[in-house]
Amino acid sequence: MIFRSSWLLCCSLLMTFAANADSLVTVQGDAAKPGRYSFVAGTRLHDVLLQAQVSPKAYLLGAAWLHTPLRDAQERLKVGVLFDLSSLHSNALAGDQVGLATLAARLRDKVQAMPVTGRKVAQLDPVQIELNRVNNRFLSDGDVLLYPLRPTTVRVEGAVLGECELPFQPLQAAVDYLKACPLDPNADADWLFVIQPDGRVFKGGVALWNETTSVPPAPGARIYVPVHNSKQGDPTPDLNAELAAFIATQPLLEVKP
Repeated sequence: MIFRSSWLLCCSLLMTFAANADSLVTVQGDAAKPGRYSFVAGTRLHDVLLQAQVSPKAYLLGAAWLHTPLRDAQERLKVGVLFDLSSLHSNALAGDQVGLATLAARLRDKVQAMPVTGRKVAQLDPVQIELNRVNNRFLSDGDVLLYPLRPTTVRVEGAVLGECELPFQPLQAAVDYLKACPLDPNADADWLFVIQPDGRVFKGGVALWNETTSVPPAPGARIYVPVHNSKQGDPTPDLNAELAAFIATQPLLEVKP
């Protein structure tokens, strides 16, 4: 009986090990010990970051948490954006709006090439996570934590003639970056989306009738210039907001395979 109990315990431990053998959380970027760490149910951010020893010089505003449970929702978001861009392209061609069709096709190709990351907006400063339990959230198997170096540029994309990687200027307003990045004729002249490097999105008015004061883009921010579709009965009213939201899921640091 004792032998049988010991054998059952051994089998149970082996099965548990096998179930968790591939359960990992990955830390990449500016850390003393980047790499893959074992994951078990109940693992929190601090458990992994304490081992990885994130550098004090890491660009915490641009840190990213790629959270496995969010991937399905972001996959649906991507599919919806691609559908809207395809609809915009087809309707533009039908209405003999060649320039708008070209822009829609270019944006569709861009979105198609963007990965679904599962990025979750959260406090990722290891010190703040340790001090405040509210910030010390549960991880999931397969999660990735990215800690990039501080960028020196701001990117302008969307309804522009060509994407621009511009030198970061402290306290410069988002609209001022557009002076160095020619807009597409089909750009919306009234609004901008500022996607800060922490994944937060801010929509701001830039015309005389709706001008708003917003936080200037930080290093590594992305400015999305929305598409203006003047056609009556626009079938894609949520396109710009959803495209900006999907761009926000893209981290500064490329994920290693």
